Amino acid sequence: MLTAIVVVVVFSIVILVHELGHFIVARRMGIRVERFSLGFGKILWSKRKGDTEYAISAVPLGGYVKMAGEEPSDKHEGKPYEFYAKPPGKRFWVLFSGAALNYIFALILFSFIVFTPRIGYVVPESPAYEAGLKTGDNILSIDEKKIDYWHQMQNIVSANIGSKPLRLEIDRDGKVKIVTIVPEVLESEGMFGRTSKRGMLGVGYYGDVTLLKANPLICLKTGFRQTLNYSLLTYRVLWYIVTGKVAAKDTLSGPVRIVRDLAKAVDVGFLYLLYFVALINLALAIFNLLPIPVLDGGHILFLGIERIRKRPLNVKTQEVVQYIGFSLLLALMLFVTWNDISNIFFKK
Repeated sequence: MLTAIVVVVVFSIVILVHELGHFIVARRMGIRVERFSLGFGKILWSKRKGDTEYAISAVPLGGYVKMAGEEPSDKHEGKPYEFYAKPPGKRFWVLFSGAALNYIFALILFSFIVFTPRIGYVVPESPAYEAGLKTGDNILSIDEKKIDYWHQMQNIVSANIGSKPLRLEIDRDGKVKIVTIVPEVLESEGMFGRTSKRGMLGVGYYGDVTLLKANPLICLKTGFRQTLNYSLLTYRVLWYIVTGKVAAKDTLSGPVRIVRDLAKAVDVGFLYLLYFVALINLALAIFNLLPIPVLDGGHILFLGIERIRKRPLNVKTQEVVQYIGFSLLLALMLFVTWNDISNIFFKK
């Protein structure tokens, strides 16, 4: 029961943040917001304040902001407060603002929640494996530089592309050990054929998180780095899927897996749950900006076409494209849902 409540609350918060972004910027741009709803479907409660009706609807896993003249098929009266009465630049910021606020919220959470430097797994035949590192080892220092957080270790190791030996001080079951490791230089291909090099030990984090104790600027820098790294990783994986380098069934996940992972996060603890909330915010922001009609990214694509053509696509064309986009999105949701079910319940 507790897990179900947490799932609803988490999704409500993530959606609320997204829709709040649209709401705030729309109001700033002089666009009338007719309804702000947390949830969708049948309205259970509503209250009107000014021009806006604030509502709570029956299905909690969602929400929406209804702006005046928002849909191409709406009856446009040419009023200055209508969405399509605004120039493309202002409409862009309204569309982009939902994902932007999700990004900002994720960055804030990433700024004070980080992983501890405890090793969760060691890759076989890796430098860490050959040096004798084990699951549960806690990294205390590298070359006499104190290590309190996982990202500190990552930064030092990643920058080591000259095969320089590193001296690690580790805590294993309360006993301090000294281990010398020469990182492996890993060369990886990013998007558009670009390659990069980084040092690698062959270890993964244990998964326990802690509060980052540093001055606000360091915290903000850490949050920005984590947000950027997760974003680049996500876009790289999407690029690999598009180019056929990885299989979609092995990488994409949907709501079923998210709910399962949320349940695990509840068991781990509150800080880890907040970290997972940050990841969901980031995922929603990235997903919403994909150039798929019916998503914010699809509407932004229409704006780009409008800027090039000097006029918007006609209503019929937009409706047809959005119908195709909705069909593709529905097919994608069915695919990831079945993929989650098969991986969780049927995969050995």
